[in-house]
Amino acid sequence: MFITSVACFLLLVCDATEVLYVNTTAGVSTVLPCIMMLPATTDSKHLRFYWQDDRTYVLYSFNKGKEMHEHVHELYRDRIAAFSQDLTEGNISVKLENPTVEDDQRVFQAFGAVFDSRFPFELRQICQMTLHVAVPYKNISLTVNEETMTAVCATQRGFPKPLVKWTLHSQHLLDPQDVNTTVMQDPQEHLYSLTSTIVIPGGPDPSVTCFVHNPTLNVTLIATRILNNGEAETSCPSLAGALMVAAAAVLIY
Repeated sequence: MFITSVACFLLLVCDATEVLYVNTTAGVSTVLPCIMMLPATTDSKHLRFYWQDDRTYVLYSFNKGKEMHEHVHELYRDRIAAFSQDLTEGNISVKLENPTVEDDQRVFQAFGAVFDSRFPFELRQICQMTLHVAVPYKNISLTVNEETMTAVCATQRGFPKPLVKWTLHSQHLLDPQDVNTTVMQDPQEHLYSLTSTIVIPGGPDPSVTCFVHNPTLNVTLIATRILNNGEAETSCPSLAGALMVAAAAVLIY
């Protein structure tokens, strides 16, 4: 998440907003953060704000001290909560319950205003953010056929599309042109499955390693196989984003 401070004028709201990015995991409650500059003595009865998505569906509405449930779109009912104890301090953040992959790439905006005789009433955009929702790739498999000298790396049921790369002999990064990768997406659950195949060239002490990276969660699964030395070794998920920054990392479209 990248949070940027914005210059604000007087006691109301910011004249300009900058886009934030919120990364989360499907099913995990997620805060959409937003701070509104308020007069020091503002009562919640003088506050009005609401959240909407890029379809103009209302997530949450607050007006003169009351939550306006009737304005909330059915897709967000019982999924959104504000921090009511912090409203008078300008915290108009909301918590989104049970985000799904269908919420991925959704843009959310918060608009607000203060009812105050010293200032004209005008609803203005306070915050805007894009939500990225991920499902972890939990398992990775690596199989090697030493007769055909081919290796197959596979993982299933994750989101979004993964990044994959291969290394040989513990250090040689395989050229993307030598990698044959197929990604399939479930049309109902939108989850991805990946199969990546390489031909293993000859060399001393040959070994192959497959890296599968979830770009939203910045988590990499790693599996290594040393030829003529038993089963593949599989790592636990790790924050190995640096391994995937290499220029040869393959982004699957």
